[in-house]
Amino acid sequence: MGHGKETPRQKMIGIMYLFLTCMLALNVSKDILDAFININNRLNETNANFISKNQIAYDAIFKAYSANPVKVKAVYDYCQLLKRKSDSLVGRMQYYKDTIIAYADAIPKEKLFKLPNDLRYYIVDEDTKDTLMLEQKVNNKDNTDVPAQIMVGPDPSGDKGHAKFLKADVDNYKKWALQVISEFGVDSLSPLAKGIKTTFNTDPVKGSGHESGMLSWANRNFEHLPLMAVVTILTQMQAAVRNVEGDILNLMYGQLDATSFKFNKLVPVVLPNSTYVMQGNEYNAQIFLAAFDTTAPPTVLVNGRQIELDPKTNLPTYKTTGGGVGPQKYKAEIKIKQPNSDNYNSYFVESEYQVAKPSLVVSPDKMNVFYIGPDNPVSISVPGVPSDKITAVLTPAGFGTISKSSQGGYVVRVTRPGKCQIAVTADFNGKKQNMGSVEFRIKTVPNPVAMVLGMEGGDVGKERLQAANTVDAKMKDFDFDLKFNVESFRVSAKIGAYFVEEASQNNRITQNMKQNIFTKVTKGNKVYFEDIKARGPDNRPRSLGVLLFKII
Repeated sequence: MGHGKETPRQKMIGIMYLFLTCMLALNVSKDILDAFININNRLNETNANFISKNQIAYDAIFKAYSANPVKVKAVYDYCQLLKRKSDSLVGRMQYYKDTIIAYADAIPKEKLFKLPNDLRYYIVDEDTKDTLMLEQKVNNKDNTDVPAQIMVGPDPSGDKGHAKFLKADVDNYKKWALQVISEFGVDSLSPLAKGIKTTFNTDPVKGSGHESGMLSWANRNFEHLPLMAVVTILTQMQAAVRNVEGDILNLMYGQLDATSFKFNKLVPVVLPNSTYVMQGNEYNAQIFLAAFDTTAPPTVLVNGRQIELDPKTNLPTYKTTGGGVGPQKYKAEIKIKQPNSDNYNSYFVESEYQVAKPSLVVSPDKMNVFYIGPDNPVSISVPGVPSDKITAVLTPAGFGTISKSSQGGYVVRVTRPGKCQIAVTADFNGKKQNMGSVEFRIKTVPNPVAMVLGMEGGDVGKERLQAANTVDAKMKDFDFDLKFNVESFRVSAKIGAYFVEEASQNNRITQNMKQNIFTKVTKGNKVYFEDIKARGPDNRPRSLGVLLFKII
């Protein structure tokens, strides 16, 4: 195509429109009119799928706005305007479809009604008493007068018909869509911009046969055509609007955080104002989650000297030996690479630590969080006191147990979310002394990540996808080696003009999925793995979201 590579949805809509045009060149028999009804029904199903997929993108943007209104406001505002304009144009097209049918079939206005949150008119079938869309109850399918009377009007130019107003709405929508993608950095010569221009092209075109002159947009779409063909053309226009709406939504969502710092791990952090508190004084600490990227660790200099990465966490770790008793201060510079740039941002911080005489030391091996299900190893020591003279108790009662492990440390097993403390006493020459307690948070194990072929989605070759056999659940960037079993999932994709879906009741990719979806899906289309359910050591069912693969 001259306007660049088309998306699968654009190709599908174009093929349907070409098929429409070819059918109109034939004599309008009952079979052809029935075929138009079938095409119209399939286009309505396609529109419903477009609306569903677009709503997923809307929800993601709205959720991002709720989490960070300042950052997402511009995209959020455009997103709301896009939805209003798209719904308005689709609603106008629906109004004309229903008006043409009602007028041709002489249906009284009082027999028509709408359902909540639905633009379409409905009618009760007098024979079956079923509630039907007006499009499903058409008697005068071959009427060629009413569509032209309403849309073209008495003047052959179409200036006196309602098509004049619909054309203005389409042109305004096209102009606005091109302006929006331009403000999001898309060039006017890009495939997306050219596709929008082609999709909403309302310029006159040269006719053929006895109509060899120039045909206006109104003439070629609404004149000398049977009613059912005009209804189908309007449904195709609705599909085109929803298609462009989806393309703009994808553009907005894709650029939502293009310049944001990316992180792949969250850890809980306790930041006290002091790590040394005299008896009777208040202890204050900020407790929050810290985010970092283990694949691109920052460069950290402490007192001008770069510190090394910890081989386990791949993060800069400052290590030093405590010398004299008292506060020890230091300055640090944290340098992190800017997204989409070779430049660095520098952040400066000053801190201090206390060197004190022997005191209680409690350090969790897996962060200061206990997880329900796995064994949580903890090291407890009191300098100068043998391990067999130390007693540790988990409080309050009912949250779990603590016991000594064969490796010389301790193992904590917790049973419910909340907070608990490890209270330690030490035996000093037969005299038990309370050494204090340390608080921990108790959490459920986070959800694993669903994977196919070791991937969480993205571009994949058709042959490689056909070789996939299972959907797996893996714990990503988690400190415990836990096994989760996938119990069920669904796979769906658009095959031709339809969405095909298959289900599995275990982790195995079925032969039906491979035969009906993987072997038939075409390049550029998307395959969805949805409703993925898994279960782990705590026996809690987990929903793992959606995997999306694009066939390349």
